Amino acid sequence: MRLANKNAVVAADNRHAICRTNPVSLSDFTDKRREATRPLAFRGENFDRDFDSNTLFYDAVQVSKSQIALFAPPFFNLARDVATTTFISGAGTRKARARHLDRHAQLWLDIPENTGPVQALGDLGSFAFSVSPNFSEMFRDCRVIFTMSKDNPIEWILDWVRFNRDIHDADAVLIYDNGSSAYDSATLSAALRSVPGIRCSVVMEWPFKYGPQGANSWDHWDSDFCQLGAWEHARWRFLQHARSAMNSDIDELVLSKTGQSVFEAAEQSWTGLVRYRGRWIIGIDDGVRDEARAPHRHTDFSIFMPPKYERSRFAIRRDANACLPKWTVVPSRCPTHAQWHVHSIFSWWASYFCTGNFSFRHFREIGSNWKYQRTNRVPFDPSIHRADQALMDAFKRVDWEN
Repeated sequence: MRLANKNAVVAADNRHAICRTNPVSLSDFTDKRREATRPLAFRGENFDRDFDSNTLFYDAVQVSKSQIALFAPPFFNLARDVATTTFISGAGTRKARARHLDRHAQLWLDIPENTGPVQALGDLGSFAFSVSPNFSEMFRDCRVIFTMSKDNPIEWILDWVRFNRDIHDADAVLIYDNGSSAYDSATLSAALRSVPGIRCSVVMEWPFKYGPQGANSWDHWDSDFCQLGAWEHARWRFLQHARSAMNSDIDELVLSKTGQSVFEAAEQSWTGLVRYRGRWIIGIDDGVRDEARAPHRHTDFSIFMPPKYERSRFAIRRDANACLPKWTVVPSRCPTHAQWHVHSIFSWWASYFCTGNFSFRHFREIGSNWKYQRTNRVPFDPSIHRADQALMDAFKRVDWEN
């Protein structure tokens, strides 16, 4: 038995913090591993390398004064063994209530605050872990932008923060850093601290395997556990009391047709949620591309990717170049049973609808091509390419230097 006991808060000044998880790895106490469910025929050559077979839990969090939750990849073949596990703490012996969600699992335990480490005993083996503190008070009444990032240039991150500050009145930032090697968490936290108007920020170290992607847009999305685990973790450890929270990648900027903040729209909505579609912004080959300038910035791009209409598998005509929706939510108004997902909030009827008052721009060249090659430029064609005037107007309202 090995106690997972990392310092959960690495640095903090009551406004800006670097946090870590208290994970449990199977290799610390058993030879058993999580087994993938994807058929062998659909596993790529790097599937085994990228698949997270070893993480049992990402983190244990004190989600309320009387409960902790363990956030985990799906248990798959381990589910029966996990179900037999008994948890022992200063509060006594407990059995967990399991939640099995899309590519994510949770165990909830009735354990009050400050009871110390928890020991687990069962057919899976014996292990112990510490409980991470809840940071929801830090973000109380804040308008929070949250994202996952790995090695994105800090200039991109700060531009993303400044845009959301000046266009949408964001005043807090939560970044799940997925194992960056280009800089450390202290450097990123210091950069966030330097942005005027940002009340508080957290860099959450999240050093877990992202996981293999699906075979195409629809099939075999079964093994990318990392971000879905992070979003539920963000909801319960950090954002329970946020005024509102925007799910957005560094390469995405939300525009408003009416000038209203997307946070305000969510707060005033009778559901507490706004969901909106996206359009790609691309780079154009003008023959003078300056590769020495690094990195390019959001403001270097303003050309729409033209629509590409085709039939879906359900014979519905759709734009294949459109982006899947994103969302902004008031966490306290989101049903407890719903799951925070990348492009929607699962098991909540309000998430089936998209508004036309907001849309986001997805910048093709603000990225590292980690998923696929997406920065190949094309010559400008006036018959299909046009500038995004709304985006350029929004750029003028941003103080990019402060």
